[in-house]
Amino acid sequence: MSIWDGISYRKKLLLVTIITTVAVYLGFRYILPLIFPFIISYFLAWTVRPATEFLYRRLKVPRILGGSISLIILISILGVGLSLLINNLIKQIISFLKNMPIYLNVLADKLDSICGSCDKMLGLSDGTVRLLVDDNLLQTINRVKNNIIPGITEHTISLTIKLIAMLSIALIIFISAVLIAKDLPSMKESLEKAKVYQKIHKVTEKLAETGIAYLRAQLIIMVMVGLVCVLGLTLMKYEYALLVGLIIAVLDALPILGSGMILIPWSIIMLFNGNIYSAAILITLYLVCQVIRQLLETKLVGKSMGTKPLFTLISIYVGVQLFSGYGYFLGPIGLAIILATIGVVADKLKGSNEDFDNNDRRIST
Repeated sequence: MSIWDGISYRKKLLLVTIITTVAVYLGFRYILPLIFPFIISYFLAWTVRPATEFLYRRLKVPRILGGSISLIILISILGVGLSLLINNLIKQIISFLKNMPIYLNVLADKLDSICGSCDKMLGLSDGTVRLLVDDNLLQTINRVKNNIIPGITEHTISLTIKLIAMLSIALIIFISAVLIAKDLPSMKESLEKAKVYQKIHKVTEKLAETGIAYLRAQLIIMVMVGLVCVLGLTLMKYEYALLVGLIIAVLDALPILGSGMILIPWSIIMLFNGNIYSAAILITLYLVCQVIRQLLETKLVGKSMGTKPLFTLISIYVGVQLFSGYGYFLGPIGLAIILATIGVVADKLKGSNEDFDNNDRRIST
């Protein structure tokens, strides 16, 4: 009888939990950055797999050529959509910059009014608060000139090198995706014959289901937040309702920024501007966005992962603390890996314990 056999079921499960948790953390910290481009490649190859197989079986197009064509079409569609969005955004930025003098004059008038009200409310002489604001603005501008702008200039070369590296990585991802699309059926066949695959298949299957369900849940939340924001901004008769609504939906998905980064300051400005109707809509939009994310995130994400909403929120918090913004996704995925591994090991331990008890009964009889 080995030492492992002498350990109780609960202690074995606790030991497996600790080892799995440490392995997941080390894997995310040190291994994931090295293999992440190839994970994207596999995902792209898996996405275009139906089209690749259709071209291969129906039109006898080689998989490497069919995979290349399918990937080019997919990337082109995504690129066109992204280009249209960026083009629209650039137009809005140019329009905003052209109207900047008008906005600055309006802002200066509002600032004078607010500072004058503060002087009266605090019993100060006229211009005291405005002088304080001007001093702080001047210090901020000098700080930007002395620190941020020279830093940007100094890092221009490094940023260019990073951009070239990103283009190289994108090329590697594309080539890897084509090669994976070509060999995907044979890779699957070889893996199914391997003994290691048989042991980890249950874990990987559970992770695949969980990962897709988690991404689907986040997409549903973003779409609903975007629709609500676009509808609310349309009620305000805002000219750029679609663009700003999409931006708010993207920001809402980020744990540190959130929709409040735009909606709260905007509502305050509208309130000071005397536009109570717009301020009420913006504040309502912020509250609705928070309700949507809190309710749907705990239910959809928790349901897709098979865990209680509280554990899902804890995993998101721990992930953000350990891996910053990436932890928003890595936390729940890590929890899914741990739970899937523990579930498989627990079933195996129960089976081995039952076999051991049956053998023990036979020996005793």
